[in-house]
This record gives sequence, structure tokens and C-alpha cells, in this order.
Amino acid sequence: MKKIVIFGAAAAMAAGALPAQAASGADFYRGRSISMLVGYGAGTGYDVYARALVRHYERHIPGGPKFIVKNMPGASSLKMLNYLANVSKRDGSELGAPARGLFFEPLFGNKKAQFDPVAFTFIGSIGKATPLCFTWHTSGITGIDQAKTRTVVVGATGGPSNSNIYPRILNGILGTKFKIISGYKGSGAIGLAMERGEVEGYCSFGWASIKSARSNWIEKKQINILLQISLKPHPELAKVPLVMDLVKKKEDRQALELSFAQSEMARPIVGPRDVPKDRAEVLRAAFVATMKDKKFLSDATKNAIEIDPISGEEVRALIARVYATPRDIVARVMKMRPKMK
Repeated sequence: MKKIVIFGAAAAMAAGALPAQAASGADFYRGRSISMLVGYGAGTGYDVYARALVRHYERHIPGGPKFIVKNMPGASSLKMLNYLANVSKRDGSELGAPARGLFFEPLFGNKKAQFDPVAFTFIGSIGKATPLCFTWHTSGITGIDQAKTRTVVVGATGGPSNSNIYPRILNGILGTKFKIISGYKGSGAIGLAMERGEVEGYCSFGWASIKSARSNWIEKKQINILLQISLKPHPELAKVPLVMDLVKKKEDRQALELSFAQSEMARPIVGPRDVPKDRAEVLRAAFVATMKDKKFLSDATKNAIEIDPISGEEVRALIARVYATPRDIVARVMKMRPKMK
């Protein structure tokens, strides 16, 4: 939380230096409502996090606005993010909770990603993520090495979703033999397909989401966790291999970092471009305050939601760093990813 404290102090200093702007931003939200657009359906991980946030976020915004959560699923939340970039009002009355990986789609030439990834008004990210690759307990696959010796069928939502991309990256770099069955509507549908035996596993569902939405899988030991698909290990998963520890070549590590760096900004909250500066600062300062709010943190704990926030500026810096990846590494990863029509 050290970074957040520093960021909060900076926001407070900025507000003190510009009292007229701060007052203007605060006055705007008095008696208004703010729409929180979620790029997935109700009950999904992004939806759970967004709803947990807004229950407390509105208390910290001067003027006491009320949040309205609006689910806008489609193309793994690309529909919502394109709306936010090109249609949404730019007055600070609409925010979005999109899939984290979409900010990198323009880098890979996805023409359906109709936005400048650094032009959004970044508010912050609620938490980081530890995506996992796991199989159902009846699959017979209990370790990642076994997934290199025979085909393992995994479910995916299709399009530029992590569930459709991550197994392909693992196949290309680790030599696994994941076969992707795409077209499922969301994580819930993939989970049911796994339970019914339609697929054997799932590669991308996060540890925190499993704990909050599918805790019975853990309690009843119904899944075999094969791999942590992130840059850093989760402290609760010390016995599960980390993907970064399985490669030694510099170019392999660069490809994995390019593919999985998004886990550091797992739950981003953004506004459209050109939100007035004073309103953006109000939203950012309120976000920081919410991340330290005892009621919010207690609520998150009860719902098994992991809070590990970073500031909007840190989100922007992470995206910029990924876009600085050498072009030959980007080209290599592009060949592994699904072709976007």
C-alpha cells in the first residue's frame, strides 16, 4: 500500500494547489449519477470487482453522486471499451471496467480495437492478478509437464480474451499441447463445461476469482492447478510453478512479459479521453481514498476479493512500457495469438 499512500498525498497536494479547479470538479458531481460500464455479464469477475468498488467509491466523491452499474458484454468487453473511447460523454459521468488485456490489442494489430490505448483517463487499478492454468480433477492431468505429452482440451470465450490467448502462448513457448474450444459466453460457462466434462481445463481464470466465485473447487479439491501465468508468484500458491521460472532464454522471457504484464493492472478503472482535468483529479483522489477505506477493505475480505491497487499514472506507465517491447518479440507473439477477423 506504500505506493498508494504516496499517490494519495500527491493528489491532495495537487488539489491544494488548484482550489478553484478542485471546487469545480466537486460541484459537477453534486446530485448526479455516474455510470460504471462493465464489459462482461453480471456475476463475472470484472462485474464483482466493479460492484464492490462502487458501493464505497461514491462516498468519497464530493457531491455524493450515485453509481449505476451497466453491463455491456461483447467481444470480451471490446464492445464496451470502443464505446467508452468513441461514443461516451467525456464529462466524467461514465467510467468503465474493461478487460485488462484490451489495452494491448492495438499493439498486435487488432483493427477492431478502435482506440488510442494511452488516451483514456486512467483512474487506477483495484488489484493485480494471478491467472492460472488448471484442469478438472477427473482429467488425469495434474502437472504442467503432462500437458506437454498429450492434448489437453481447454475452454475459452473467443476473440481477444485471455482464455483464448494464454493457452496458445504456453503452447508456443513451453511446448504444451492445449487444444482451445472457444465460443463460451464467459468464465461461468467455461466452468460449467469443465464440470460437465466438455473440456478438461481452463487457462486464465485468476486465483482471486476462483476464491470468490468458485471456492467449492478449492474446498473439494476439484481442480488441479498446473501453472501460475503471471510475472510474480502468489504467496498462497508456493507449490505451484510460475511460468517465468520455466524459461531461461532472454527472448522467451521477453515474450512472456509482453503477454502477461497485464496481470499487474488486473482490474483497471478508466474514463474516456479528455475528461476535464479537475474532474479526473476528483475521481482519482476518491479512488485512492476508497482503496484505504476500512469498510471497503472489510467488504472485499468477506467476498474474497484481493485488493492490491496501483494509481492511474502507474497503469499508464505500464502500458507505455509494454508498447516499448522490441518489434521482433511483438511479431513472434503475434504469430502465436489467434487471428482476429
